[in-house]
Amino acid sequence: MHRMPIEVMDEMIRQVMQSGESNVSFGWQGGEPTLMGLYFFRQALEAQKKYGRDGQQVGNGLQTNGILIDEEWCKFLRDYNFLVGLSLDGPEHVHDTYRLTLGGQPSWKRVCESGKRMLDAGVAVNGLSVVNDCSSRYPEEIYQFFREFGFEFMQFIPCVETSPTDP
Repeated sequence: MHRMPIEVMDEMIRQVMQSGESNVSFGWQGGEPTLMGLYFFRQALEAQKKYGRDGQQVGNGLQTNGILIDEEWCKFLRDYNFLVGLSLDGPEHVHDTYRLTLGGQPSWKRVCESGKRMLDAGVAVNGLSVVNDCSSRYPEEIYQFFREFGFEFMQFIPCVETSPTDP
């Protein structure tokens, strides 16, 4: 398990908050950040408050697959103004091409349920799609899916892979 210890998180936040910048943003991503649990994120907010200076603005963003997002997470994300990027590559046939669970099962349905839960709870959430060899064939369909899903904002991140035979 590769997880950031609370002490490391606290020191990182201390250094960032005391850097002299009046606007500070934290982007929580990598693997699946919600695996750290709400306790970790509550501690992060406490550290931001403890080390922040008067007038300093703090923003938090979370990139997630949404699988662990329940009502408690929604309340937390909404109450603390997190901007969430939900990893949802588009319609089911596109998303489930590469986004399978550890057990190899499709994840689209669960991710969509979490996305709707967050939107219904008033969480600021964007659709985040990785542009890969599959999704690149369906740009209009993905855009329309995101609009109908209710996302006001969309993020498209290119997947760049190198070939082991052609570096």
